[in-house]
Amino acid sequence: MQIEELLKVVVDACDDKHGYDIVAYDLTSAGVLYDYSVICHAPTSRQVEAIAEEVREKVLESGAEIHSTEGQREAKWILMDLGDVIVNIMTRDDREYYELDALFGKYPLKEV
Repeated sequence: MQIEELLKVVVDACDDKHGYDIVAYDLTSAGVLYDYSVICHAPTSRQVEAIAEEVREKVLESGAEIHSTEGQREAKWILMDLGDVIVNIMTRDDREYYELDALFGKYPLKEV
């Protein structure tokens, strides 16, 4: 599976479960271990869990692999490592607190 196809699967899964402000930062020029960072948020931990579960199901259905998942217990910030794509699903408060958008803001957004 191409990276762009995986990225579309992830973004569509986040959108299907009503993730808010879904963005995909293109980090191909950043020299990091992955190419894209997807960030979205939800108003509650329960919805964060639902989005993460949808992403998991859709990624596995597509034949891609999930290398690891962190944060499921608290479900305030769930991070999924898909190799070339990192997925950050957060509560709104955590997204504002950790300011990942400010960290990645100097990189271009990928249209999906």
